[in-house]
Amino acid sequence: MSYVAARAVFSPTDSTSPLSVSPSETILLLIDYQNIAVGRLGDAAPSVLGVARQMRDWALFKGMPVYHCMVDTRPGITQPPARNKLSAKWRMYEDKFVAVPGLGFEADVLAPVDPGWEKTLLRTPGIMSALESQHGSTRLTDELVSRGVKSLMVCGLVTSGCVLSTARAATDQGFIVTVVEDACFDPVPGLHGMLCAHVLPMTAHVATAGEIRDAWKVL
Repeated sequence: MSYVAARAVFSPTDSTSPLSVSPSETILLLIDYQNIAVGRLGDAAPSVLGVARQMRDWALFKGMPVYHCMVDTRPGITQPPARNKLSAKWRMYEDKFVAVPGLGFEADVLAPVDPGWEKTLLRTPGIMSALESQHGSTRLTDELVSRGVKSLMVCGLVTSGCVLSTARAATDQGFIVTVVEDACFDPVPGLHGMLCAHVLPMTAHVATAGEIRDAWKVL
C-alpha cells in the first residue's frame, strides 16, 4: 500500500519513504519553539503550536523519541562563532534575554511530558541546523547514528531558518526527512508556502500533520 501526498511519498516499499522504516528508527524534532520566536507568529501561534503538540503526542504514542532542540540563550554562557554574521547582533539579543529570561524558554504547551522519551538539547547561537544541538557533550547527529535512527520528522520555527537548514543537513547525513508543514511557520509573508512548495520537497517529504498520521496508520 502506498499513499502520495502533494509533496511526499508514503510507501513501505520505497526505501526513500519514511514508511520504509519502523517507528523505533524514527524521531520527531521540535526545533526552536522558544517564546521569542513564538512571539513572531501573531495570530498563527495557537494553530502552529497546537499542531506541534499533536505531533509530539502522536510520536510518543507511536514509540518515537522526541527531541526538543533550542538555541542556548543563557547570557554569557555561549556566543556565536566569531566569524558568524549573527555575532555582531547577538549582544542585542543577549540584552533581551537578560531583561526577560523567559523569552528563551520553550513554549509551555510543548513542555516535555515523558522524560523517558523526550530529551532537550541546546546549540550555540548562530548555528542553524538542529543536528548540531548537544545534550551534555554528545552531538545530536552522533546520538542518532548510535541509536540506529534513519528517519527524522521536523517541526520548527522558522521555516527559512532552522527548518530548512536542518532538513538539508539531515539529508546530507543520509537521513530520511519529513517536514511537518503546518507545524512550521515563517513571519515573512508567502515565504513559508514557497519553501514548502518549491524548495524543501527537493530533498524532503513535505506534508501536513494530518497527512502524516493518516499515512502511518499502515504501520
